Amino acid sequence: MIVKNESFRKVKVVEQTLPQLMISIAPQKDIFAEMGRGAGKTTIFGKRMRDLALSMPRASFAMVAQTYMQMLARTLPSAIEGLEMFGFYKDIDYVIGRSGQKNGFAMPFQPPSQWNNIIHWANGAIFQLVSLDNPNSGRGLNTFAELGDEAALLDPEKLYNNVKTTNRAQKEEFKKCKLLGSQMYVSSTPVSRKGQWFVDMEKKALQNPHEMLFLKASALSNPYLRADWFKKMKDQAVSQTMYEAEILNIRPKKIENGFYANLNPEVHYYTDYNNNYLEGIDHNKSYNVSCLQDSDIDFKAPLIVSLDFGVFNCCVVSQPHDYEYRVLKSFFVKSPKLLDDLFIQEFIPYYRAHQERVIHLYGGHDGHHRFPNSSKTLFEQVTDLLTAAGWKVHVLAKPVAATHAEKFLLINAGLKGTDRNLPIIRINEHNNPDLILALERAEAKEGNLGVEKNKSSEKNKSLPQEHATHYTDAFDHPYVALYNDRFIGRNSSYAALGGIIIR
Repeated sequence: MIVKNESFRKVKVVEQTLPQLMISIAPQKDIFAEMGRGAGKTTIFGKRMRDLALSMPRASFAMVAQTYMQMLARTLPSAIEGLEMFGFYKDIDYVIGRSGQKNGFAMPFQPPSQWNNIIHWANGAIFQLVSLDNPNSGRGLNTFAELGDEAALLDPEKLYNNVKTTNRAQKEEFKKCKLLGSQMYVSSTPVSRKGQWFVDMEKKALQNPHEMLFLKASALSNPYLRADWFKKMKDQAVSQTMYEAEILNIRPKKIENGFYANLNPEVHYYTDYNNNYLEGIDHNKSYNVSCLQDSDIDFKAPLIVSLDFGVFNCCVVSQPHDYEYRVLKSFFVKSPKLLDDLFIQEFIPYYRAHQERVIHLYGGHDGHHRFPNSSKTLFEQVTDLLTAAGWKVHVLAKPVAATHAEKFLLINAGLKGTDRNLPIIRINEHNNPDLILALERAEAKEGNLGVEKNKSSEKNKSLPQEHATHYTDAFDHPYVALYNDRFIGRNSSYAALGGIIIR
């Protein structure tokens, strides 16, 4: 395909794969592309931005991400790279976060009141960066088209309210433009339950083939990848499941009999970034991730930190908040990194701005044990590290672990949210992606003392250990220690939990 960059009056040849070409020539206005890593989503995204801007000068478009943090970390870098493929360059053909009027850029039909979340093109076209975690970021828009990357992460209800209802603008000069009112969303296949809406669009496309195209492609569709790349990706993949999902675009199988049976993405996952802080970040400078980007944290209250020890070390950070138990953040390190690295490299830098420097420390009962080559227990080792960094630590881990059956009944009651003695569990989905996958994929089985968590994933070398049950144990410990006494002695039964049945 030959692409002309009107700014420089030069011709550049861009070779496209078959899926990319199909999207380029597709007559449908609405396009959903489920594509593996390496299948060319960046090229598709960059070309659609180029086509929209050149075909509708001075028009406004919505570019969507689930959060502004996702926009900064994934969507914008991908868009910039994709546009460069077609000869359009940042600070020359377009600017980000400011008006280009002083550069001689034309102004859009409806100039925004603020430019911090705007991509302004030389011909006056603008892309407004809409983050769905900010209910006001899409309000008041009159857009001519919409597009989004990592679409499996998007909340469909918020997408409808903040973006789709704004895609209504029209101008007489654009009435013959095939992209007027169009929408395009690209994504790799979802690996968690949250992305089900995107998968469901395939059925709608089959029912409305003249209006909607749903295209699936793996990295195998890209002939321009190195011959050894697939072997390298397979050898380095954390699991066969992740390789199949990320590279081959094969949807993971669902877990039917989960230990966290009442876990519901629509109820228990939330997003709460400090967008005022994030939107003030200079796009031309590097960004250091810290708890300042989070709005769900009480900076004047202690942090609950729960650990799971071993070759794979991880911690889950939580806080009770009114009637909620909020899971704020999770961290892990793998061998050869050690327990010390989990705190020195991960936890301490992230929470350096926290004001109440107090930690309530939980974990497995093995944290109280001393090993032959050490005079300290694991909890004492962690306490010394945190104390040296200015934290006060209270070790609250119980010396005896609750049974799996007790955990199952208690946590599922907390997830169900009908027991007034238990706080509702809420999980920050963007700060806990691996924990969420571990919770969703944790299986239950019948044991001698009732329901047990199937821990076989911890011995499965083909499974990434951040998606095994280690994380789920760290998740369990503080909730059980804090609330099990309230729950024991009550009518704790399967019927009380809504008829959970383990087959």
